[in-house]
Amino acid sequence: MIFAALITELMLDTLRSEEKKMKILVPTDFSGSGVNAAALAIKLFQKKTDAIILENVFQTPKENRGTLISIHDIIANDSKALLEKERRHLKAEYKDVNISIRSEEGNLVDTIKRAVKKNKINLLVVGVSKHGSKNGLVPKTFIEQPEFWPMLTVPLKPLPSGSKELILIVTEGALVKNKKGIADYLQNINMYDTKTHNLEFTTKDKVEKLKADIRTLLEKHKIGLIIFNTSKGDRLQKALIAHQMDSVLFSIPSLLINEELK
Repeated sequence: MIFAALITELMLDTLRSEEKKMKILVPTDFSGSGVNAAALAIKLFQKKTDAIILENVFQTPKENRGTLISIHDIIANDSKALLEKERRHLKAEYKDVNISIRSEEGNLVDTIKRAVKKNKINLLVVGVSKHGSKNGLVPKTFIEQPEFWPMLTVPLKPLPSGSKELILIVTEGALVKNKKGIADYLQNINMYDTKTHNLEFTTKDKVEKLKADIRTLLEKHKIGLIIFNTSKGDRLQKALIAHQMDSVLFSIPSLLINEELK
């Protein structure tokens, strides 16, 4: 009852606060996972979104530099063309959303990190294949670094129809500590207004128990999103960084937030 009352209070606090717009960055490798993730992000945050940026980061083989035919130019042009194709695909369905594209050469993680800072991104959205099987090291690297959070992981597998409930997971005592951050994100989400299932990860709980509790909720309810609300260095954040929750993150859309929100 206390938990439910606090959630209600959080929602009321946000309704009174000034409306804020979000900038969302979505890395894409043209495998389908990026554009799929962008589509879900638009559905979730459309009314609160100022801009969606689709970004492709590419690398030119060093041995081909200085050749008569510029491999760099070919790859760069292909990158821009494929980005524009994905942008048009999204715009066809979401006409009112501001969607732009960026193509850059460099190391993926470092380039995305700079883009997040330069563009004052509020949310990084990362598409993942099943269990991260394709390009899996990339989302895992983002998960390991909370400076990328808030971050939404989106699996390629479609959600069952009618999945409009969410799970909110907090560490013991973190709810009050990060009151404003939770309120902002709950209020920003458009799709999930039917039911919120609350789980508290206490100092006495083990990660396997938390995962079992999540599985139980997934089996009984039409869950469409899980929110992991962590405080800096707490047990929940450590479990996520150590990839103990990857089976969850790569199977259902999951939002990772912490007290140091962007």
